[in-house]
Amino acid sequence: MDFVVDSASHITFTPPNPDAEKRLKQALVCTWHAFFARFPHLKEVQKLAILPILSGKSVIVNAPTASGKTEAIMAPVLERFIQNRRKQRQTAIPQKESGMIPGKSGITGHVDNGKGMAILLVAPTKALCNDLCRRLTSPVEILGLSITTRTGDNPNLNLDNPPDILITTPESLDSLISRKPSAFLYLETIILDEIHLVSTSGRGDQLQCLLARIKTLNKNRPIQICASSATVPEIDRIKREFLGNEGIKVSSDGEIRDIHASIVNIHADSKAAVAETADIIENLLLETTTRKMIVFCNARATVEALVHAMREKKRVSSIVFAHHGSLSREERLRTEQQFLRARNAVCVATSTLELGIDIGDVDRIVLLGPPPDVPSLIQRIGRGSRTQTCVEVICLADCAFNRQRFLHLVECAKKEFLFPDPVAFRPTTIVQQALSICLQNPQKWIGKQALYDRLSQTARDIYRPEDCGLILDKMATSGSMFRKVDRGRYVPESKTQFLFDRGYMHTMITDRGETDVVDSTTGRTLGTVYLKKSSKDAIASGSGVNITLAGQAHTVSYIRDEKLFVKRGADTSEFSFMALEPPRYSLGLARNFSKYMQIQDDAIYIKCIPQSMTLERDFTPQMGQLLDKRLSIQADQIPPGSDWLVFHFLGTIGATLLQNFFEKNGCSVKKGSKTPFFLRLSSKPSIQTFPGQTQLATQFEIYIRSNAAIFARLLQPGPWFNLIPENIALDWILSSLDIQAYAQVLADKQIVLV
Repeated sequence: MDFVVDSASHITFTPPNPDAEKRLKQALVCTWHAFFARFPHLKEVQKLAILPILSGKSVIVNAPTASGKTEAIMAPVLERFIQNRRKQRQTAIPQKESGMIPGKSGITGHVDNGKGMAILLVAPTKALCNDLCRRLTSPVEILGLSITTRTGDNPNLNLDNPPDILITTPESLDSLISRKPSAFLYLETIILDEIHLVSTSGRGDQLQCLLARIKTLNKNRPIQICASSATVPEIDRIKREFLGNEGIKVSSDGEIRDIHASIVNIHADSKAAVAETADIIENLLLETTTRKMIVFCNARATVEALVHAMREKKRVSSIVFAHHGSLSREERLRTEQQFLRARNAVCVATSTLELGIDIGDVDRIVLLGPPPDVPSLIQRIGRGSRTQTCVEVICLADCAFNRQRFLHLVECAKKEFLFPDPVAFRPTTIVQQALSICLQNPQKWIGKQALYDRLSQTARDIYRPEDCGLILDKMATSGSMFRKVDRGRYVPESKTQFLFDRGYMHTMITDRGETDVVDSTTGRTLGTVYLKKSSKDAIASGSGVNITLAGQAHTVSYIRDEKLFVKRGADTSEFSFMALEPPRYSLGLARNFSKYMQIQDDAIYIKCIPQSMTLERDFTPQMGQLLDKRLSIQADQIPPGSDWLVFHFLGTIGATLLQNFFEKNGCSVKKGSKTPFFLRLSSKPSIQTFPGQTQLATQFEIYIRSNAAIFARLLQPGPWFNLIPENIALDWILSSLDIQAYAQVLADKQIVLV
């Protein structure tokens, strides 16, 4: 199969050649059998990706879930490595005799001197690292190569005898680079698995910088970077930021499957909804003895509640599993292995199972509540019916409005409307990298230019060396992380060395402040929970405190060494988890949903309703059509105890801007009423029309500057935000928010009371 690179760095192909697969088999003379012999034919994306990767190009493989992306990358990468090693052995003069420097021998690719790994595979989570290692070990060993993982769960790695292939996470990679940079001097290829799962977060910013640091270590020769990504917005931006301008995108939509969604109404009360969901799942499981299901929930507490309810059902209690981020690595791994082996089972999970972890063929996906956005919907439903041309999904909606959210998300997924919501490179990443780079330096110092030079190109396009200097100053004066010495250098204080020695400085994930839970009988760590002060006081006084973890009720025995020791206990409904900041609902998705709900775009509609009315849960497109029936409400017609419900559909950021606008104009927003679609005012607004775009944008900027911490939290900066100078923090927030877009939506619009 022939390919060319067009001006947009995309791959275009000649018409399919009947002998194309035969040619690819001949090209993969070493790796074909190990990776593809058990399959009758190559998948479409594999046919497209193999040759450009084999030729040494940096490629991002963009295709739906279960389309064979891992094999599409690994087979040609390992083929290239093996062929290069053979050439070196045949032609290279021993380096001690020739005086050649690695990378200058004239041979493209890996310099095989046994001192470093050749291929680095970075995955978003420890669970995915373990799963990839399990899946790849057999074909890699067939090829006579070695592979291992290095994560927080598996920290030991003998770098004196490194593997050919190392699988790790961004955090563990950061730790390795700062402790043993020489281990990366012989890399041939870096593979970024499921890159879309970190690309928009602080971990993605961190990974960009780690790639830049590896390139700095290997100045004299290029490193191939390959990435895999599911269908997500802004794939071209991801390609540019992680692969560079030379990167190529390989996309395949030939295997996109149709979506068949069944919407099922369940009870509005949360406890009743869980009980009803448990009944539905039990009936589905008992329809056949060969059914495997994943039920996705939006919160860990919901997972625990549902699994606990399912465990009360004797006919299915033994085939119900839980999977979420607060469970220990051992518990999650046990769940994955048991679910993989099961023929008839259900796993209730949060987004942790959106990943490409191999859990076998799943023939039914159930969604308890709408996912936060379209890519998340695609990821979740993509885990099921992998061998079918149509994805079957059951959507459980607890109100009419969530039913419409489901229908809208499915429609967007079918049309591949993904609605990007990018955030500018986080300055908090510069803080984290300053710590890591300083401790990487054998002389243990860092300066603003040395820091700037090791940031990613994306970061250097935004920040200047002077900004790095200001951040280092703040870290020295406010954070007690550095001490400034001569010649503009900064050296670590004892606090920084403490963070380094314990591995705490390598992460862009905010600490949730949860407590380890240990089974007092077995000594096994079960997971973590968030303890409220009232719970801590109750435990200290000897009162009984019950929690549920992995669907099992436990009674707290005692706290020791900041760990919670428990034993199997009485029934409980206590689900103690820190509430995480939900994903942002983007302006684009919210405005498209407004159109779907048939709300006219010529005004902002506000309805006077009784405080007890939950119109937000009952809202439908039919009601949206009626909003333009304009009425003039007189003061004597307003029932006592009324709220004023605003139909804004501006998304998460827009709702916060609108809240500030109304409060500045004398209308307080009722606590807890703000959502990406609605908010409630406690009184009738006094204004009738929004200002023009310029004036409104100016007002929005004032709100943001006055409430920087609130808007920063919505943008999820990760840890270290308190070490960012105020002017840099504000510039980052303002550059991440498209103020003009929000102002344009609202400019000169009438406020219509209905």
